[in-house]
Amino acid sequence: MARPSMAAQRKEEILDALEICILEKGIQATSLENIADTAKVKRTILRHYIGNRDDIICALSERWTTKYTQQWLDLLSWMPTSNRVEALVDAIFSARTKDMTNNTIIGEALFSEAKRLTPIKDHQQQIMQEFIQHLMNEFSSQYPDTEKAKIELVAYGIYSNYLMSESLLPLGLFDEMYKLKQASTLLCNVLKN
Repeated sequence: MARPSMAAQRKEEILDALEICILEKGIQATSLENIADTAKVKRTILRHYIGNRDDIICALSERWTTKYTQQWLDLLSWMPTSNRVEALVDAIFSARTKDMTNNTIIGEALFSEAKRLTPIKDHQQQIMQEFIQHLMNEFSSQYPDTEKAKIELVAYGIYSNYLMSESLLPLGLFDEMYKLKQASTLLCNVLKN
């Protein structure tokens, strides 16, 4: 019987190590040596299973893009059947945990690489489009008589508030984050007219 491939497991271990390095050192200060040391593998293993430093960063971005898609699917399946817009805003701007703060730090680190690495720019655009499309679908369902252009603008406004809220999270600016949630609720009220 053949041994199972270690490729998938090794790749996940390497990406986990990159996340740890980002949290400890920041993405700019993270080298292949740091990733290899954290993953407890030789540097040649990194290249064998994923590639160079940029390839590893892009692989992490891809993993996070998949993770965001799954989070949306989970959130939408857990939401109530009525008042979904209100529940969605509550969920998007929910209380934050240490894990969420770490996720924000990693997400912002990846975002910072989008200017330099086209695959990450593509992942970021996909995440944005998915976020806005889910909002538009929920808004259109709850407010079927509201014009599409207004729904789209409100979705972009809420997305912008969400990004700002996420950037404030590592700074602990919770009052400001709450105000962004309130602003998003006000934006949703525009859809009722």
